[in-house]
Amino acid sequence: MTSERESLVILLGFLAVVLLVGAGMFAAFQIQPDTPGGGVSDVESYPIGPEKPTPLNSSNVVDYTTTYEERLFYNDLVASHNHRLHDDENVITNCTSLSVSNGSTDEFHVQLECRGGVTNSSQLTESEEFTYSVTYRITNNTIQQTEFQNYPFGTDRNFNSERNQVSSSW
Repeated sequence: MTSERESLVILLGFLAVVLLVGAGMFAAFQIQPDTPGGGVSDVESYPIGPEKPTPLNSSNVVDYTTTYEERLFYNDLVASHNHRLHDDENVITNCTSLSVSNGSTDEFHVQLECRGGVTNSSQLTESEEFTYSVTYRITNNTIQQTEFQNYPFGTDRNFNSERNQVSSSW
């Protein structure tokens, strides 16, 4: 009788140890440590502007200018977060053309309204969103911002390869 009771106690003790070890391992794999940099990704900006179409026309100049501005805005949004975003953050840029006009045969004026920001899918109240407008003068040789309203960041907005090539007026 004593040996049956001892065997039962040993068996129950063994089961308790197995359950505790299993629960500990389950918890270790489910709980991610809150370490610095965990869940954060380095994000690269667009290093250069899009290729300008030739010849320019009222159709392709809108696509070009929209892509150009969206990339500049993306770069500024990413830079405003030190080029690091959390896994639940996304950069959104969306520009639409408000007007296009020909100043001459090879000169266009394109007015854009842009909206975007960094959204946080886990905390929507932490998301940032911006709306602004910008007008460009585009020729075969230059792209120049001529009007800028409500932009949330600094105004030094050229791509690296353009810093010395393009004149800008704000």
